[in-house]
Amino acid sequence: MAGQLPYDNRPWPERRDAALQNQTMRHTIGFVTRRFTLIKGEIYRTSPDLEASRKTAVGQKRQAIRDLPQLLEQFRNQVERRGAHTYLAAQAQDAVDIALNIARSHQAELVIKSKSMVTEEIELNQAFEKAGIPVRETDLGEYIIQLAKERPSHILAPAAHRNRHQVEELFQADASREKISPPQSDEIEDLTRYARSRLRQEFLRADMGVTGGNFLVAETGTLVLITNEGNADMVTSLPPVLVSIVGVEKIVRDWASLTEIIQQPAMSGIGRHLSSYTTMIQGPKSPGSVEGPREWHVILVDNGRMALRDTEFEDVLSCIRCGACLNACPVFREVGGHAYGSVYPGPIGIVETPLLTDFQVLPELPSALCTLCHACQEACPMDIALPDHIISLRHTIVKRHLNSSTVNWTLRTWARFWSTPGGYRRSISLARVMQRLSGKKRNAQGLFPGIFAGWGQTREIPQVAPKTFHEWWQEWKERAEEK
Repeated sequence: MAGQLPYDNRPWPERRDAALQNQTMRHTIGFVTRRFTLIKGEIYRTSPDLEASRKTAVGQKRQAIRDLPQLLEQFRNQVERRGAHTYLAAQAQDAVDIALNIARSHQAELVIKSKSMVTEEIELNQAFEKAGIPVRETDLGEYIIQLAKERPSHILAPAAHRNRHQVEELFQADASREKISPPQSDEIEDLTRYARSRLRQEFLRADMGVTGGNFLVAETGTLVLITNEGNADMVTSLPPVLVSIVGVEKIVRDWASLTEIIQQPAMSGIGRHLSSYTTMIQGPKSPGSVEGPREWHVILVDNGRMALRDTEFEDVLSCIRCGACLNACPVFREVGGHAYGSVYPGPIGIVETPLLTDFQVLPELPSALCTLCHACQEACPMDIALPDHIISLRHTIVKRHLNSSTVNWTLRTWARFWSTPGGYRRSISLARVMQRLSGKKRNAQGLFPGIFAGWGQTREIPQVAPKTFHEWWQEWKERAEEK
């Protein structure tokens, strides 16, 4: 069954051009991704034993996906045995409805959230706000993009596309609306101090907390959250009601498996052995406990995931949302996450978005946003065959006639020219004519006619050689024969 994902319905050229013109975003995204990649390389270089642990984690995660139905049942039994509640949401809307019903039954007037990609996927915030229930993001990056009314631009760093000057402007506007003291400057310390003071009151007033989940341990019915700010500890311990919304693929078999795999997101994402905070939830507050929720509800989201089992794309379910493929991808570094139009950007988004939605949204992703450089597969700690999957998806797009007629005509024409030596030579002659028409202008914008015009908007024309090797070789042979 196909899932549902939110998406940006602007045409790809419009998303692309907006990204390429946003110099601040390109600078900040480039800085963040290169920094994460360098740190990751350093930790693997100085800790050679990590590679063996990573390979063990891959094998254990693959086995957990194969045993997914049994492990989910075991997890649900363990959670309910401790007095909590579990639900299986087949579609995104099912998960939203369950969460809304829980909030309404407790007359929640304020909901606080820790960072969660799956709640972005099901558009939980929008549904709660529409129902008149305010939601406050408590992760700093998510808080920033909530104020900006944007989607995350990076799986790991949601506000990586914004610099501190832009963040200060958002905080100043927020302070003005709330009639409170604004941040004193755009220094990082002042900005985080302002966010901390704003969120502290929300933590204390909230009626319900919402989390995602990094891992689900079937053996014990434990939900594991890893964060770098500690806000998840507040979200899971202060409100009387806690709702955790987690993709079914997050399951692991037991503590031994968790021990191996829990290091992988931090090592591949931010170059650390572990994230700063690891929070484990194993049921609601027990009698005599000082903290923790009185009620705990776990919503397990399918939304197209189970359909990937026993297919060539099954390994996609092993993704641990570390962001390593985004950090390594040269296309992502240039256009950032919003250009993809999907809640899941980068190479993993190129694969997941068409698969989870059966190509109902953004079918252009596999063709438009990948150079097949294979950097993503080299970076992926879970050995997901992303380039192979992208090629398979391109084949599917052609077979299902999802490309526009103009794209198909263009590719057929190109293939016809370059499939024979004579056609290739004629294309070179044509290129020389176009080069003479353009003079010394390297920018191709406005040079190509009709459907080829878009190709030239973002490219510079390489200079065509006065003679190709074949032309030079032919002349050399003719001169040699004359001698």
